[in-house]
Amino acid sequence: MSQTIKYFCLAANPSANDGTAVNKGGYLSIGGTQALAGLPSAMKNFAIQLNAIKNGFATVYAAEVLRVVTVTPTAVAGGEYRLTLSAEKVGFDSNLPNEVQTTFTHTAPTGATATTIGDAFRTAINNHPFWGARVTASGTTTLVLTADAGYPIFTVGVGPYMSSVYTTPGAAEKGETGANLLATGNFNSEVGLPVAGTNYGLISFEVKTMGESEMGNGSREQYMIYVSNVAGTPYTHGFWAQLVTQLSALVVK
Repeated sequence: MSQTIKYFCLAANPSANDGTAVNKGGYLSIGGTQALAGLPSAMKNFAIQLNAIKNGFATVYAAEVLRVVTVTPTAVAGGEYRLTLSAEKVGFDSNLPNEVQTTFTHTAPTGATATTIGDAFRTAINNHPFWGARVTASGTTTLVLTADAGYPIFTVGVGPYMSSVYTTPGAAEKGETGANLLATGNFNSEVGLPVAGTNYGLISFEVKTMGESEMGNGSREQYMIYVSNVAGTPYTHGFWAQLVTQLSALVVK
């Protein structure tokens, strides 16, 4: 089965009506008598059969939050210490396994302290070819692990003589920044141009097309509609609010 992805961006600030996205005779219709001045031309008066829509979702923009984990070692001479870092392969090299996992070990000599044990792990993690670019290890008597920008989520497992606390749980970014959308090359004046410095929520859904069967034959279209945020408030750029509310209600089942 083949799939086509169609990108749109509601970035302009219209000066008049909210516009509508309504169910007209079983079809999702946008535009009509309340068409927005800022609506991308490729979205004006297009119609999608509602019973062909599947897998719809809507999310407002939220910046990533970097996870912080605090690990506390207890000094035991001759103690065998073990710490495992793991993360999903999101955005990583496709040749890597689905989960990247590395275990760091250290044997504490006589006279070791929580600081020297932490130093051993800090050096190993910060100099690691993979984890050194994704997690920053700091601290003194505790080992503080902070996710690097772009890789906000990782997990920590510890062995004997160590405990861990997720000081900041962290969260992946939702939606996209205007700069990142522009860098994809997927947008133009016809489908809408993102604005650098503006953040965008996302309404996405798939549409079955002619020829799709239970066996997975045929083709499918995926719609990716990015909607601007202003001052951290979802979907309030100018007069988009009503349009987005109606669109979300129709496609998210």
